Amino acid sequence: MLMTFDASHIDEFIHADYIQHSTAASGGREGLRAFFEDRADRFADVEMHIRASFADGDFTIFHIHTIGQPGDPDMSIMDIFRMEDGKVREHWEVLQEIPGVLPHENGIF
Repeated sequence: MLMTFDASHIDEFIHADYIQHSTAASGGREGLRAFFEDRADRFADVEMHIRASFADGDFTIFHIHTIGQPGDPDMSIMDIFRMEDGKVREHWEVLQEIPGVLPHENGIF
């Protein structure tokens, strides 16, 4: 759903009392639905690759490499989800542009 901005499964996977902390989407299921629909239209060719995932209790964290449109910087994104009743109840994200040159040879991922 997240990787393709597919809003059709929001009611199935997102809690009715969903809490959004992202700076890009407004609150609740409808805010997430509007965000996905906007991104699906504007970023149809975006590529997202999960590079790492972590789970601890009700929390799941994904480290995602996002490759945008030509000329846009790649992004390193951390999505943090808190689950409740088998659905996503709360979401946070941290965004980092990936520079063309790093001060080390380790890469971002």
